[in-house]
Amino acid sequence: MTKKCVLLLSMLMVAALIAALPMVNAQTTPGGFTNEPDKTMAAAHESFIKKDTDKASEQISKAGAYVKKEADKVAKDSKEGVKKAGDELEKLAQGVKIGTVKSGDELKRVFAKVDHELAKAWHKTADEASKGGQDATAALKNAGAALDGAAKWSGNQLQEGAKASVEGIKKVGQDTEKAVKAGVEEINRLFKAIGEGIRDIGRKL
Repeated sequence: MTKKCVLLLSMLMVAALIAALPMVNAQTTPGGFTNEPDKTMAAAHESFIKKDTDKASEQISKAGAYVKKEADKVAKDSKEGVKKAGDELEKLAQGVKIGTVKSGDELKRVFAKVDHELAKAWHKTADEASKGGQDATAALKNAGAALDGAAKWSGNQLQEGAKASVEGIKKVGQDTEKAVKAGVEEINRLFKAIGEGIRDIGRKL
């Protein structure tokens, strides 16, 4: 085999590997989830990639049930959207079970939309709590976690302000010596940045 042939073959192999990279990345499950329903959805995605569709379907249904329960905890005018998100997961679970869902990316798209709906609902809930003179921290933490999940599942980066706020809200009220005690002004700043992040990710879904 001539040097020219070897070089051509090498170039073709490199090109094939580069072309395959997006496919590999598309099948990668985002990691680092510590909250529900993302932990269960991540487990479902992993099972689906391993072709264990029965287990994947079961886990997606479990995530759907969790989301529907969340509908009872969010602001009144957000309940319907959260219930529909739970229904979307149930529909996806059935699709996985009967084999009409062919790609892990289909799971990711639905998971991103579910998280985005949860982020909107919890953000609205935090707003109502704040206006009612109640502590909005827990609801805002849920909104931040869901926004982070929506970004990861959709493969989008959060804007710097939103990213910093998602990390910042995690530290508020932690039971440690260095716990961040956020005042009203700080909570308002986090609320605003997370809201902007939710709108930004929503435009990309």
